[in-house]
Amino acid sequence: MWLIICEKPSVAQDIAKALKFSEKADNHFVAAPYLITWASGHLLELATPEDIDPKYKSWLLKDLPILPETFQYKPKPKQESHLKSIKKLAQRKEIEGVINGCDAGREGELIFREIYNFCDISKPIKRLWLQSLTTASILKEIKEPKDGKLYNPLYDAARCRSESDWLIGMNGTRALTKRLKSRKSAAQSAWSVGRVQTPTLSLLVKKEIDILNHRSRPYWTLSAEFETEDHSFRGDWWDPSFKKSEDEELKDNRLFDYEKLQSIMKSLPLKGVANSTETTKDSTENSPLLFDLTSLQREANRKFSMSAQRTLQSAQRLYEQHKMTTYPRTDSKYLPEDYRLFVQDVLDNISQSSLDTKIHAKNIKKQGIHKEERIFDTSKVSDHFAIIPTGQIKELEGDDARIFDMILRRFLSALMPPAQWLKLERTTILNGQHFITKAQSLKVKGWRAVYGVEEDTILIPPLKEPSVILSELHPLEEKTNPPGRISEARLLSLMENCGKDLDDESMAEALKEKGIGTPATRAETIENLISKEYLYRIGKNLRPSLKAMRLMDIMQRIPVDILSDVKLTGELEFDLKNIEKGLYSRKEFMSKMARLTEEITEKVKTFSYEDLYDKEPPLGSCPECHKGSLKETFWAYQCDNEDCKYLVWKEKSQKFIDRALIKDLLAQKVVGPLEFYSAGGHPYETYASLNTKGLVFTDENGTVTETIDDGSILHEEIVPETCFLTSGRLYETASAYFCEFKVTETTTGKKPKEKTILSRMPKVLCSRPISREEYLSFIQKGETPTITDFQSKKGRPFVAVLKMKVNGSFEFRFQAREKKPVDKEKKPRVTKAKKVTLKKPKKTA
Repeated sequence: MWLIICEKPSVAQDIAKALKFSEKADNHFVAAPYLITWASGHLLELATPEDIDPKYKSWLLKDLPILPETFQYKPKPKQESHLKSIKKLAQRKEIEGVINGCDAGREGELIFREIYNFCDISKPIKRLWLQSLTTASILKEIKEPKDGKLYNPLYDAARCRSESDWLIGMNGTRALTKRLKSRKSAAQSAWSVGRVQTPTLSLLVKKEIDILNHRSRPYWTLSAEFETEDHSFRGDWWDPSFKKSEDEELKDNRLFDYEKLQSIMKSLPLKGVANSTETTKDSTENSPLLFDLTSLQREANRKFSMSAQRTLQSAQRLYEQHKMTTYPRTDSKYLPEDYRLFVQDVLDNISQSSLDTKIHAKNIKKQGIHKEERIFDTSKVSDHFAIIPTGQIKELEGDDARIFDMILRRFLSALMPPAQWLKLERTTILNGQHFITKAQSLKVKGWRAVYGVEEDTILIPPLKEPSVILSELHPLEEKTNPPGRISEARLLSLMENCGKDLDDESMAEALKEKGIGTPATRAETIENLISKEYLYRIGKNLRPSLKAMRLMDIMQRIPVDILSDVKLTGELEFDLKNIEKGLYSRKEFMSKMARLTEEITEKVKTFSYEDLYDKEPPLGSCPECHKGSLKETFWAYQCDNEDCKYLVWKEKSQKFIDRALIKDLLAQKVVGPLEFYSAGGHPYETYASLNTKGLVFTDENGTVTETIDDGSILHEEIVPETCFLTSGRLYETASAYFCEFKVTETTTGKKPKEKTILSRMPKVLCSRPISREEYLSFIQKGETPTITDFQSKKGRPFVAVLKMKVNGSFEFRFQAREKKPVDKEKKPRVTKAKKVTLKKPKKTA
């Protein structure tokens, strides 16, 4: 007998059904001459440095870099029993060999080999390369399994990916954290870096720098209304002689010179006769390709503002729980060529359902699938094929209903003919000034019918005569806007295309091999960056934090910005592909990664803060002493006059204060409006200026308006003196309560010193709104009344009192739990500490 180890239970079940299994046990199927068992993804993980040697528990610079000669593995939490059950099956006397039935790809190979090595299996290996899970495909592969040794290069690539990520992540994170946490910092968590997460973060930081450096400029546009015998139409002024330049804000329809606008308007007499010509052309719009995971996540983010992780979770439920769609963690938009009958069965089920899309399924069955080669192409299927419906129909709600509807409509539309558009372009000229009018109408719905797009009439009737009359002019003053932040959908596309901003599907397909991360890990990377305080999610968009801005800045200055280089990451991914193909050796790759790790670690360990900004020129004269100049340091812009202590911090209301803004503030009395953020993360605009206190908020005339660093004040009142504190002033903003009050600080041997304390409490805490009365009790009595309906992160209710700390902040004082009565007859349970088992991978596997 042979033991087949699959990557997941559903695949084991499909293979068992194809082999007409005779028995099902807790952890395997019996289908003589095979036993079929399964993993649940990765059952093992790389051991941490402290697992390898207890001395690494203390993060010491002298211990870096950590370069294990052989990497060790340990069971993931709660997976030891799972591994033992697989080992027991493999050790049976009747088992003569093991078949790798994991996914047909790099990670599938790694999952199998990790289990094989950890369980000390030494029996022969064979490989099922299942790109299709039809019964015929499974039986064909089972009949002629491949020799496992043929996939050693694939295993090498998988190990290289995993172990190189460990080298860079562990060493880089420890080195940067030790150097950066030794300085005063608001962010006391680890300064984490990684082969995938850091280049991803750099894409967002570069965009944020573009936004920070942007300064709005006024410009004007001009539109006109023209009259014909039977209709009126609008035209937009444009300059036919315009040529593109490096300044992307210059466009053929924008006028940055107001006098030129006035001149153009004077040359255009109302009731003047203009000449108008038009052209029309047919345009074909092909149906979209089927969904892979990244395109599904992008579409869900655009349409429903769903995060990549939330979309993946829903797609996973549709696959595992509802059985309504195929496996979601795929990078392919195609189906295997033997899936034609499967697709016909799916169409049959949809056409017989009560879904509103059944009419389209019937039409496809009647007319046939349009251009089947765009759907079925085994050469473009990797370890998994495109995400499509399975034909099972159930009632769904919420995210699952939305995502299934997207997958269903994309599936049907991909099988349908193109849409046909009629595009119209009309040019109107009066006294040498050009106006353009564009319109389009849908002639043939094609695949767009699936999305409920009705066939439009022509938006503008055709011209009967070329002569038209100018009836109105509409000048409009506008201002240039900063580039938009990167949405989650756009970030997924940039990761897939190695930082290149591509919308063309064929170009994107060609660059997939050099992408950052994999479809299965990109959502996790984004969530990881958010959890590590590098990113904020604002609706559809992602905004890097101050911590992220600092990290990228210092990495560039050390310099270790090679770690954030998107191009390098793509090249490393390309190297891994070449290892898979046997064109590059594991030894060469790991030597390269070890050298890179040593180089990065050494630079981080030895850089000097004093040298980081030495080459930066002074920004301008100090606003306080007027003798020194402002120079940039890691945390602030500081006067270089030793007798002057003036400085401007690099952060203000969650905004990174960059060099360009400091230059503007020194050169101008007032700058703005600028975007800042309240304590609750909500954006607001205000003006800013520099005075002897640093950067302050002002109105447009330079009058200081700053009171509370949290946006507009909605309410203000005096709090009477109490036994707990002296008289204070209470402020209420959109997201928080503040109280500013005086306390007397006494130090032995020194005069008593009066100190101002600013107490802040968010209006919503642990999913529970805090009333003004509760906050008043907090600042007058030192604590709130007992609050019974707080919610923990896991959604569990808890009871607590908010107690004031000496610095004005708050802490939870939890209500003591009632002790349960002790059963004297029942002996207390003793839990023994488990010993972590580490294993080295076998070289022979």
